[in-house]
Amino acid sequence: MRLEYKTGFRFDAVGEVGIYRLPSFLAQSGIDHGFSARTGGVSTGCFSSLNLSFTRPEDRNRVFENYRIFCAAAKIPFASMVMDTYEHGTTIRKVDRSDCQRGCELPPLPPCDGLVTNDSGVTLMTGHADCMAFYCYDPRTRSIGLAHAGWRGTLNRIGINLIKKLCESYGANASDILVGIGPSICPRCFEVGEDVAELFETAFPDIEIRGENERGRPTIDLWQVAAKQFVEAGVELSNIEFMGVCTAEDDRLFSHRRDKGKTGGMTAFLRLTEG
Repeated sequence: MRLEYKTGFRFDAVGEVGIYRLPSFLAQSGIDHGFSARTGGVSTGCFSSLNLSFTRPEDRNRVFENYRIFCAAAKIPFASMVMDTYEHGTTIRKVDRSDCQRGCELPPLPPCDGLVTNDSGVTLMTGHADCMAFYCYDPRTRSIGLAHAGWRGTLNRIGINLIKKLCESYGANASDILVGIGPSICPRCFEVGEDVAELFETAFPDIEIRGENERGRPTIDLWQVAAKQFVEAGVELSNIEFMGVCTAEDDRLFSHRRDKGKTGGMTAFLRLTEG
């Protein structure tokens, strides 16, 4: 079985800064979201030029300046940012404006790969360089969630944890929640070992997720895996939209796989607005 989901994105350029956005989220009033391209910043070399990762071996002041540039372009209040502290796990944390600047100018949150809030004074931020960004919005309760989904977190169904956290924290109903997935490594490019392929096939036996590349190596369709777990959580398939952009194939994006680890990081953001 294969799940048929929507795909689409809009690419906005603000000067040299590029921002990817989801059409289904753009159609909603009261939220703002996006995913950064790699252009328009002050970083050099393999981090050129809008590196937004504090975990890379780069001068922290350059990363701060890149965040200031990106926030100005995306119209994000710099002081509102709250960042994940990813460990490729499935922990989701509830945050509010008392957590603003955690992971940036203030010490990071305890380890977590996802964040939820209903506070319009908060901008949720997660870091990426091939891993999926899961965006969630419940229009009824005006609550949002954002997660970094690496292959380990995806295998262990971080998407279900994200939906559960929204439901438990704010009274959301899974069937009302809109889900978006940002740029990430595509099914063609996500080559894995036989051991990892078997883990996914065992965990998701009723969907077609295994392929083979030109070198005869196994590949896994993480996009199918993502859609499947949100459907398992009670999200309507018609409420799920993928940008469908591959980080390894689009040179406007950083890619850990493509660049063999010598690369910068991007950010996904999601926030409530007054509109």
